[in-house]
Amino acid sequence: MKNIGIIASVALAATAIGIGGAHALEACNGFSVTAPMNETRVVAVLSEDGENLKAGDRRIGFSPLLDRIGNAVGTVDWETQVLAGTDGDRTRLSSDVVLNFEDGSLFARSGIFTGEAGVLNAGTRTVSDEQTRHIVGGTGAFAGASGEITFTMQENGDAVFNVQVTCT
Repeated sequence: MKNIGIIASVALAATAIGIGGAHALEACNGFSVTAPMNETRVVAVLSEDGENLKAGDRRIGFSPLLDRIGNAVGTVDWETQVLAGTDGDRTRLSSDVVLNFEDGSLFARSGIFTGEAGVLNAGTRTVSDEQTRHIVGGTGAFAGASGEITFTMQENGDAVFNVQVTCT
């Protein structure tokens, strides 16, 4: 009987740890997810000039999202648009991002920002190594969401989204 109690305690602790991993998403707390740079990532550049982006051109994409141990937890959809006006090599861009999870979605937008070195490579990415997007809302577990998502490119091409979010 003593062993059953120990097994039950271990199972309960394992369940609590598992819930704790998903809890940040369910409770609208800060968390990090990764969009891997691999064959699951889809990117389309909508431009008449290909690599030479101009006002009105867009870059859209989709990728699965992984938690810190590599489990699939959702998806990310994004759209970056080139805005009118340039300043030398600097390009004005605006970007919308949707992080989708089983229990809800987060919507984020970068204000108008200027790429320091212009568009790095329209086929792979249009932003520099780090950028902040502002959370403008959410659904489900993220209803009433506000905060920021810091987007950081890793050396291997993966994108890490560090999400600082609160919900009302």
